[in-house]
Parts: sequence; C-alpha cells; structure tokens
Amino acid sequence: MIEAESGLIDKLSILYVEDEDSIRERLSRFLQRRTQTLYQASNGREGLEMFLEHKPDIIITDIRMPVMDGLSMAEQIREHSTDIPIIITTGHNDEEFFLRSIDIGIDKYIKKPINFKEFIQVLIRTAKTVIQQKELDSKNQFIKTILDINPQMLLITDGEKISYLNKSFLRYIKCENIEQFQDKFGSIDYFLIEKEDSFYRNRPFSEWVKTVINHPETDHMLIMTGDLQHKDPNNSDNSSFMIRVNKVPGHAEWLLSFSDITKLEQEKELYMVMSNQDYLTGIFNRKKFYDELNKEIDRVRRYSQKLSVIMFDVDHFKMVNDTHGHQVGDTVLQEISSIVQRAIRKTDVFARYGGEEFTVLMPGTSRQGATEIAERLRVEIESTAFTHAGVITCSFGVAEIEETDNSDTFLNKADVALYKAKDKGRNRVEVFDSGGIICKK
Repeated sequence: MIEAESGLIDKLSILYVEDEDSIRERLSRFLQRRTQTLYQASNGREGLEMFLEHKPDIIITDIRMPVMDGLSMAEQIREHSTDIPIIITTGHNDEEFFLRSIDIGIDKYIKKPINFKEFIQVLIRTAKTVIQQKELDSKNQFIKTILDINPQMLLITDGEKISYLNKSFLRYIKCENIEQFQDKFGSIDYFLIEKEDSFYRNRPFSEWVKTVINHPETDHMLIMTGDLQHKDPNNSDNSSFMIRVNKVPGHAEWLLSFSDITKLEQEKELYMVMSNQDYLTGIFNRKKFYDELNKEIDRVRRYSQKLSVIMFDVDHFKMVNDTHGHQVGDTVLQEISSIVQRAIRKTDVFARYGGEEFTVLMPGTSRQGATEIAERLRVEIESTAFTHAGVITCSFGVAEIEETDNSDTFLNKADVALYKAKDKGRNRVEVFDSGGIICKK
C-alpha cells in the first residue's frame, strides 16, 4: 500500500532544510527519487528565501541550525501561508521547542535518526492532505474564474430553473441581467434552433438538461440564435455550441458552459500536447513518462513481454552551466534529446525525467538489448561536438523489469545502476541484474 501511494509524493514539490551535510545529502537522495521537485537549504534564512521564491507544497526542516533556526523560519513562513504543511526533524526533546512548535502550527514531527518507513508514511499522509486541498482550491478557483471573467457563455441550473447567466450569455441573448431574462423568457429554449437530429428536439429545458447532467461524458451539441427577430434554422449567423457540465461543489446545481466547437477542440489539443511535453526539449515530460510506464507494466503483466529502461544524465552538467551559462546548458539538453530521438524506435518512450536526467522506456526489449542501445547512445553523445560546450558525456543505468517490480522499484534499479556508473568515473553504462549486482558494460 505504501509503495502504491508513494506516487502521490511525485506530484508535489518539497523544500528540505538541514544544516548537517551528511544528513541532508542522504535524505535528499531519498526524496529526489520520489518527488517532482526538491529544493534544499542549509539554514533557516536560505529556507525562507527558497520558500518565498518557489512556494513549495511541503516543508521539511531541522530545528537547530545556524543563521536562523527552523522554528524561526517556520514562524516567518506562517506569516505568508497558514496552510503549507511543515514537518520538523529533530533529535532533541526540548519541551520549550515543542510548545513553540504548537503555537506556530507545525504539522508533524520526525525523530532523528530518521526511520524511513515512518518518514514515507508521514509524507504520504501529508501529500494526501495537500492534494485534496489543491483539488478543492482548484475547483473553487475554476468556478470563480469562470463566473468572473470567462468569455464563454455559462449558466447555472438546478435541473429545472436557470439561476445564473454570465455576462457573455446575457449579451448574446440581449438581456441586461438575469432578472430580465427570467421575466421575459425563463428558459433558453426560445433561442434554440431545432434540427432533426437535435437531442433537445421537442423537449423542454427541464428534460434535455437532465440528459446533459446525467451523461457528462457524452458530447452534446446545440444550435442557438441570439436574434429572435430573425430566428431561422438556415441563418448563417446561428451559433453551434458544445455543452460541458460541472457539478457546483457543495450545491445541488450544475454549471453548463457553451463553447464554440472549433475553439474547444483546438484548445483541447493544445492542452494535451502541453501537458505531456517538456517545454525545453520537446520530448515527453515526467508525467507522460509515468503514464506510459504504467501502461507498459500492465502490458507486461498481461502478455509476459520484456520491458527495460535506460536512465541517464549529463556528467558535470552544473559545470557546463557555470562555465558557459544556462543558455548553453539548455542547448546541450536539446542536442542530446535530438541524438537520442534519432537513435531509438518510435515505440520507445523518451522523456526528460528532471533537470539533466533522461529516461528511455523500451517495450519488448531485454536487458542486453537495452544495454547495447545505451552504449551506442553513450558513444554517440561523447563523439558529438556540442555547440559552445565541446565534449559532453553521459552516465547510464539500465534495468529490466521483473515479476515483483512496480514502477517505483523498476525505476529505482535503473537509478541505482546510474549512480554506480557515476561512482565508477562517469561516461559509462552500468546494468542492474536480477541478483541486484551491478554489471559493468
């Protein structure tokens, strides 16, 4: 259950503040494999600055630190956000600190030395709370934004009567306000253009709107006119709309949005591309990679197929950025992406996993086959003269899925192999075998 729920943490960003290097490095490695974004600070002052800049979802902090202690930092953070979860890690049992923590509103305590099983359970519980709050905030903000500024035509109904029309809708039907609409019409049926295949044909609003509400997964299109004086089924000024329905949270009402079909489909397509694509390289992003990974794991379970993954990152990438600038660093990532795209199959899933780290998911490929591809990529990258950066190398980790693996354990094997490659001097391929031994390749 813990493994299944640990994916919740991946959706969130975490700020970790700890002054002891060894503790920070160890826990950071643990967190980096599980979270989308990890920010690190070595004292409370740095932590506060990172919070103000990045607005993370969860804060994990030590108490006793130089420059500014963890509780002082938390106290100042609470002035900006009363909701962000703050988890304290401490090896002390100082009653004064605990009383002060209660006053500040600290959410959780983790005793040092950290028990990682207990720690991940605390993170999962905290992540659930954060995600639930995000979903609630998103829904509330979505509705508020729509009602306030959305140019689409919107109405709210309880399934019988219309209680709200937004300004775009009122403008379309030439009414000043909802009261005027209710006095003159009370229903939008007057403005509908009926055709033979119209789902609302010969049906009053109270009937056809229930069809929309009860079947939100179905596309419902209607044709309307905003000019009753020239109402004509053949009028070229008639407008076609696709109706979308959303339940209003906490109310027995529904929000119906009327969208131009062409515009809606264009926006939908653009959204799908943007939500799955890494903005810099144009390849898949981490979210899309996990979507495809889960599909491939299901296929492995169903058809007993092979599945391997290559995980690699750019050696000394920080030095590239520090020496040549971030723009050159971005170009390096783009050029590496192009090299890999040319070398792999269309069925392979290539994604930017985060920062300078990439993954290649290879359906139907054994450990040996993936290793050969990884070595080919390593040589190709090393032999490429990168724009303004010269010679660039990468370290690779390879793993093949086993029966007991889930997405986390599968990727962790490749991650372990990758770190072994870096420990052995970088610019090499290491493979995780079924016995847990790293094999040099």
